[in-house]
Amino acid sequence: MIKKVLKKSLRLPIQRFRRYKAEFALTQLTSHESKKLRAIGDALYESLTHTLSTEEQELITLVEQRRSFLLSSDKEIAVIDYGAGNSSSNRRKEDMEKGFQSMALVADICKKSKPAFWATFLFKLIRKLDPSSCVELGSCVGISASYQASALKINENGRLVTIEGSPEIAKIANETLESLNLQNASVVTGPFHEALKGVLESSKPIDFFFNDGHHDHDAVLRYFNETLPNLANEAVIVFDDVSWSPGMRKAWIEIEDDKRVTASIDLQTMGIALVGNNLPAKEKFRIPL
Repeated sequence: MIKKVLKKSLRLPIQRFRRYKAEFALTQLTSHESKKLRAIGDALYESLTHTLSTEEQELITLVEQRRSFLLSSDKEIAVIDYGAGNSSSNRRKEDMEKGFQSMALVADICKKSKPAFWATFLFKLIRKLDPSSCVELGSCVGISASYQASALKINENGRLVTIEGSPEIAKIANETLESLNLQNASVVTGPFHEALKGVLESSKPIDFFFNDGHHDHDAVLRYFNETLPNLANEAVIVFDDVSWSPGMRKAWIEIEDDKRVTASIDLQTMGIALVGNNLPAKEKFRIPL
């Protein structure tokens, strides 16, 4: 009983301390000498304060209407999962490469899409960084891809290629992009270990890469290393679910410490790595959200 009371009494000061640390780190980003770090800081600030222009709000509303439509669907489709399953699955590499087949409701698949806040953050990252070539691992039903492509559309610059392993899900992602008239994005169907090489080759130099796919320690590091030679001189890589499992956390820490990463931002849910940015020394930022 005493332990519960102490825990409850400490919760508010801990939250205040974390918020103070987050605000301080965010200020460091938004005032940084690096243009890219400032852009990331501005994107995060505008996402947290829900700062949207009329045009941005209109496009985001259209994507969210598509999300609502898919969430109300009672259609069931065949799914092939080449990923790590859930955080405690411990799937073997050879089994993941073969894929796990099942049936699933479109609505349940759509629930795995990025929530509105994180999707908006991706949107703002694209708006602020103004990349020319973007690649996404893990299309799902096309919600996060639509957010990114919508930002590219406003920028009037750049293209997105998104990869989805499951054919029926990829078909829905394509329909999502088409329904929103986002002609600056395309879906490549195939497991990452087969499809990524060709996408990297055709998309290089890549200046924005979003890894929201295979949540496995070895796979994340493998795709990271495969992607690096195909990046632009200054590129941003966003890793989703870096705290999803001990393996994902370990992979993120190894990426942060990699000598090729010049700056990293740990948002607890997402991790952002800057590659090729000529900073005088490696910098790490912690903004747990």
